[in-house]
Amino acid sequence: MFFIAMLHRELLLSQSFNTGILFNPGLTLSSDYMLPSSVSDTSDFELTKYNIKFTQPLKTKIGIDLKNFNFKKMDAKASQIFLHYNFGVAQPRVSDNNNYENIYRVGIGITALAASIRKGIWLYSANVFADENHETFTKSFTPNFRTYVANIKTKNLKTFYFYGAGLLVNQVKIIPFPLLGLKTRLGKSDFRAELIVPLHAKLNYRFNKKVNMDAVVHFNGINTIYRQGSGYSDNDITFNLRQLKTYLALNTKLGSHYKLKVEGGYSVLQRITSWEGSLSQDVDPAPYLGLTFSYNFGKSVFGNFMSQGD
Repeated sequence: MFFIAMLHRELLLSQSFNTGILFNPGLTLSSDYMLPSSVSDTSDFELTKYNIKFTQPLKTKIGIDLKNFNFKKMDAKASQIFLHYNFGVAQPRVSDNNNYENIYRVGIGITALAASIRKGIWLYSANVFADENHETFTKSFTPNFRTYVANIKTKNLKTFYFYGAGLLVNQVKIIPFPLLGLKTRLGKSDFRAELIVPLHAKLNYRFNKKVNMDAVVHFNGINTIYRQGSGYSDNDITFNLRQLKTYLALNTKLGSHYKLKVEGGYSVLQRITSWEGSLSQDVDPAPYLGLTFSYNFGKSVFGNFMSQGD
C-alpha cells in the first residue's frame, strides 16, 4: 500500500517519496530546489518546486461478515477510502531563455484500500491532474489520468511485498507500467529496506522513535517544465525533465502529529525531452535540496496495522 503511494508521488511529483502519505492522512507542504546545471556552453538550467497535498479519509469500515454466518467461512474485513487534493508550482529557469514560465499542477484523486483474511489486501486508485501555465489553463487545458490496482502480501508484518499494474495517460500519451516492490526490516536491527520497480531503492536507519535517516536512489521520470498547445489538437509542445536522484534525508517527528524532513543529494542522468519526440537535451548533474513538513490526522486504520511490524 505504502509502495503504491510512493510510486504515486513518483509519477506526479519531483519531490522525494513520502511513504506514509496514505496511512497518515493530513496536510503536506514541500519544496525542492535544484542548483543551476549546464545544458550548453552558454546556458544553465535550474528548477524550484513547491507543492501542497491534502489527503482526507472519507470512509472506514471494520467488522466481520455476518451474512450466512459460518465459522469456517467467517471473514474479518477492513476498508478505507481516501480523497487526495494536490496543488504545485514548478519554476524552471534557463539562463539565456525567458520563454520558460511557471508550471501549475492541480490534481484530485481517490484511493481505496480493502483487506480481509480470505482475500488479502487490495489497493485501487484513480487520479486526474494537469500541468499548465497561465496561458494553457484557458487556451489548451489538457487533463491527464492515472489509475492502478495492486495486491499486497505479508506473512509476519515485517516483510511486505506487492504486485500489480497501472496506466498513465499524460499529454494524450498512453503509458502502462508495472507495480512490483517490497519493504522489509533487516533482521532484528534498526535498518529497513525498500525496493520498487521501475526504480526506487531506500535504506532507512532508525536512531529512535522520533528520528530516522534515509539513503535513497530513485528515478524521477515525469516533470513538466514547459507547456504549449495540446495533444488533443496535434500542436502539443510539452518539455519533460527526467532525472535520477540520490540523496540522504533526515526525518524527525515533532510531537504526535507533525513531521519534518530535510534532504540533500545529487541529481544525475538528467535529460530534457519533448513528448512529441522533437527534442532531447542532456543536462549536467547538479546538487539539490528538499524540505517537507507534514501534519497528519492520525486516523488511519491501515497505518496502525503497518506499524505493527516495527
